[in-house]
Amino acid sequence: MAATRIQGVFMVSKLSRGIVPVIMALILVVAVAHVASSKSTGFGGHMGHHGMHGGMSVLGVPLPLLLRTANLTDAQKTQIHAIFQARRASRKSEHEQLKAAKEAIAAKFTSTGPVAASDLAGSVSTITQLKSQMMSEQIQDAIAIRNVLTPAQLTQISATKAKLDSIHAEMKALWAQSGSESTPAE
Repeated sequence: MAATRIQGVFMVSKLSRGIVPVIMALILVVAVAHVASSKSTGFGGHMGHHGMHGGMSVLGVPLPLLLRTANLTDAQKTQIHAIFQARRASRKSEHEQLKAAKEAIAAKFTSTGPVAASDLAGSVSTITQLKSQMMSEQIQDAIAIRNVLTPAQLTQISATKAKLDSIHAEMKALWAQSGSESTPAE
């Protein structure tokens, strides 16, 4: 009976070592969402949509998430919306081209015939070129948006990014503590 109790204690201990870090990570994710929404400027619909489809995470964090904490004026919101709108058509085209290139690779890979790297080179080159072009456009847009912000807003965005980076580091540490071989997506 004593052996069963000891075995039960070890099972709970192993279980809690696996679950507690996951629960903590979930709490941190909820905290990030709360920080992002608590200072919302009522502008997430447009910014969130364009930010997600436009990439705009050249900063390591989606720009719309950072902008939610900047207390933007209506004029700034209009200017930033115009920046996103100016590239909307080209972004849609780029995403369609990326999808087509990836589908071409998948079709070749899943075909029954032999496949060599040279068979995929054209599609890989297209993907590389498009991603480079998209990154360059995202940086241009991020700079244009930055130029709309005041020094105080830039300070607020910097503080928000530092908080999010800290939370991300804590999440990675929790995953490492739990002994998980895979870490959350970056």
